[in-house]
Amino acid sequence: MPDKPENDAQEIWEQFCEQLKQAGQVLNRCDLPADDINLAEGLRHLVRSIRMGFEMSCEYADTDYPQIAPAYTATMMAEGPTSDCRYHHAFINGEDTYVLQGKLGTAPWFEFSVYAGKIGLQDASRLVSSITETELQVEADGCFEILLSPEHQPGNWLRTDSDSSYLFLREYAFDWSETRGSHFDIARRGATGRRPPPDLAEMRIALARTAAFVEKGPRFWGALVDQHAAGAANRFHTITQARGEDSPTMPIGHQFSFGYFKLAPDEALLLEFEPVDIPYWAIQLTNCWFEALSLDDNSARINNSTAARDSDGRVRIVIMDGAGNRPNAIDTLGHCEGTMVFRWSRTVEPVPTIEATVVKRTDLAPESNTVSMQE
Repeated sequence: MPDKPENDAQEIWEQFCEQLKQAGQVLNRCDLPADDINLAEGLRHLVRSIRMGFEMSCEYADTDYPQIAPAYTATMMAEGPTSDCRYHHAFINGEDTYVLQGKLGTAPWFEFSVYAGKIGLQDASRLVSSITETELQVEADGCFEILLSPEHQPGNWLRTDSDSSYLFLREYAFDWSETRGSHFDIARRGATGRRPPPDLAEMRIALARTAAFVEKGPRFWGALVDQHAAGAANRFHTITQARGEDSPTMPIGHQFSFGYFKLAPDEALLLEFEPVDIPYWAIQLTNCWFEALSLDDNSARINNSTAARDSDGRVRIVIMDGAGNRPNAIDTLGHCEGTMVFRWSRTVEPVPTIEATVVKRTDLAPESNTVSMQE
């Protein structure tokens, strides 16, 4: 029998499968609720992570021929997204120059950011530069162009450095059923021809990076959820900024408050706060894998467009399973626990204190988010 070639495809595949086995250890993380939903969603999240990791490590990884691609979809998500946002990304070489062209849709808020490192693919991530709707110069027809480079450029410019590797695009809107998304294209200046097909050496690297992402990503974000779960349940605490190089970098347009809901089947959580008039705020629920409970509809989130204020100016919201058409309600969609993410955006006003109270579902008034007075 002839010797197997050094880059044998079967060997590469078997090494990939062996590496993937290690990722399954996250299913035994000590703070994970061991109920059927959380374990099933954990298995689904690992498989979704394979797809995410392979796209980032192979399909869209060539920085000579970058592509703008959706970062999350309803069936491929992580990292605590909100259904109010559409996310796109691309991979770049920070020492090259790129031209990002596009035409804005009707989303009122956006943020285009360059990072050094992508969490899960690299050990740390650092924000290098960012531009929002307040700074972007746009033509009358909605078209724009941004240069990404280490050297300063006239007009719209995103600074890069030698460590820059990741471009992340966020668009926020109150309701995406009534919003037209933007169109984006990116090209490396000086690139010619088209991307060549991969060879076995590239696939070896890509599959190894994919397996590493499946092991690192769910573990990183799972640990973040566990951190919130370790605190007092059904309470919010404000996060002002990332706490270190290994912490997720917050979007520059937001302030955040986080909480962890934990409810029995017969319980609901009442939230109450007094908002000021700002462009955007929202509360989104995620599961124990930091996936939005629903990314393609708005049942698991509420924002300042959909929330009604009471006569005293305060907002009262109920979080419960099977919320249906109840006013100012967020549905847990069968989940007894998970994270609550409060985004407070495009303002210097401080994040308001949210009062949270666990009540019995049977004690809720039928028409409002208050507790019924019992005889």
